[in-house]
Amino acid sequence: MGIRHLHSFMERKVDGGLYTVKMQHEISNAKKSVEKPLVVIDLMAMFGVFCSDRRSLLCGSQFWVVEHTADSFFKRLTDAGAELVFFYDGTLQLNKYDTWINRQNDKYDRMIDVLDGINARMPLAVAANKFDRTLPNNTCIKLENVAKRHGELIVSTDLECDQALAIYATKRKALAVISHDTDFLIFEGGWQLWHANHIDVNKLITKAYGRQALLRTLGLQWRQMALWATLAGNDFFSYDELEPFLNDLGPHTQKFYKLAEYVRRLTVRNGKLDDDTVRSILGRVYKKRRIPTEAYEWFRQSYAFYQVDEPSEKKPDDPFAYLLQAGYSFTHSILTGVPFNVTLFFFDYRSSEFGNYYEIIEPIISRIGGILLYHHQHERQHITVVTKRNHQEPHSFGTVAATFPTAITPPPVMDLISTDGPVQASLLERKLQLWRWVCSDDLLDVELFNTVPPAFMCTVLTLYRLRQCGAIRLFEADLLLLIAHQLSNGAFDPLQEPYPQKLISRAFRLGFLFQKVYSHMDRVAKALGLPQQYRPTTPYDGLRFHNMYRVWTSMKVEPHHIEPIAEWRFYQQTKST
Repeated sequence: MGIRHLHSFMERKVDGGLYTVKMQHEISNAKKSVEKPLVVIDLMAMFGVFCSDRRSLLCGSQFWVVEHTADSFFKRLTDAGAELVFFYDGTLQLNKYDTWINRQNDKYDRMIDVLDGINARMPLAVAANKFDRTLPNNTCIKLENVAKRHGELIVSTDLECDQALAIYATKRKALAVISHDTDFLIFEGGWQLWHANHIDVNKLITKAYGRQALLRTLGLQWRQMALWATLAGNDFFSYDELEPFLNDLGPHTQKFYKLAEYVRRLTVRNGKLDDDTVRSILGRVYKKRRIPTEAYEWFRQSYAFYQVDEPSEKKPDDPFAYLLQAGYSFTHSILTGVPFNVTLFFFDYRSSEFGNYYEIIEPIISRIGGILLYHHQHERQHITVVTKRNHQEPHSFGTVAATFPTAITPPPVMDLISTDGPVQASLLERKLQLWRWVCSDDLLDVELFNTVPPAFMCTVLTLYRLRQCGAIRLFEADLLLLIAHQLSNGAFDPLQEPYPQKLISRAFRLGFLFQKVYSHMDRVAKALGLPQQYRPTTPYDGLRFHNMYRVWTSMKVEPHHIEPIAEWRFYQQTKST
């Protein structure tokens, strides 16, 4: 997430390093010289803004409230006259997997600490305060769907997302970039850098990083900043590798100044470094240490990352590029063999109470892989995944064999994603049948399932899969479906729902398990080209769920309690796998 210790340096050591910005005022001022000032937003950075209610986050989030807040915030920026463009991470670059895996392993350990707190019956407010800085944000929330209502969404695939965003912002002469990543202090460009983590969504104010102030403090020019950042330590060239070198330059409190002095003594011509200079630098960095064989590549990748000139090298022709342009990045990954990242969210592999998460979702991945690869079996018959399979093993690469349907023939991918009305209508029944098959063989020919309203199909399929695995109890499935129904017809006001005082440990874990499996079923629906009505926002409200869960566990659930959903309970008699 940028350069270690640079945020605190900006805050404490740089005069004008952080200053207050009124976003509407800045947009209004910019409109004097341009019709629609451009604000480019790092969408991943916004999850922290909209997941800032830590009590709600521990309950599994209130999806409607979060999306409503995001929708309102983006609308107020466009109403002020800004043009918004959002950047979102696409395919993870292969050279970043070690970093990604380490972060996922660390995140799992932090989640285990939280689970232990909940298991110990820690009050919700106490847990929210204790784990405030270590709670992961809820990326099951579909911020990208909200963003698309307010501006263009660009999914970065060829370049690192931050680099692609910086190139775009510089080329388009953006007013501002919104992010929390200190890498944006290094990219050259005339735009302001608004700090995502300091945004007040009600007052539309935030803190901004003083990019020019950093240059003045260090006594460097833009063309020298990529070298300075590379030697300070980042996602490419780790701080741990560089720490002995930085300590050798001077005291820890002086390291950024001393590093700037070192960089000023080096020759950087037009932002270029020749190989002899790089090897000389590495010799100094690893003085009295063995230089790792990868160090040269770490250095080159880091230095190239901060360049805002569009790369000149042409990417190899991609026959499936049309999928990315149409927004089908998962389908593209399956067809091209790019690893699919399977993340965890508060699943405790130490316990067998819910079974094994990987074993719950692996057949879903296998079957949608079989559908997408059906007409490409000569090219590939497996899916590469990166995931954690049990408590002891870290995240690692693995393969999932594709399961190809035999009783039904999938349409070619081009037909699945077709936006042609007659094609969509002619394939709808087959798509729904394939969706049911991905969930379970038992549902393949259950045409009665189509009586479930489209808005609840994904929920019912998710619950069916969880019941089939023996992960959840019947009353829990009923409660989750009932809340989905209540959310759809406004049976309660999420803004008025009270916080529970304590969370029941099983309910805590169940709420997150439901939304993670739901996201897999939703991804299948997207890959099948099903209309948006079949893929609504995850119909979950964490406060409502925990409040009703406590009530339902202390009473007998009668038929009248579940009357609104009685006809959709296909999970009632599931056959265990």
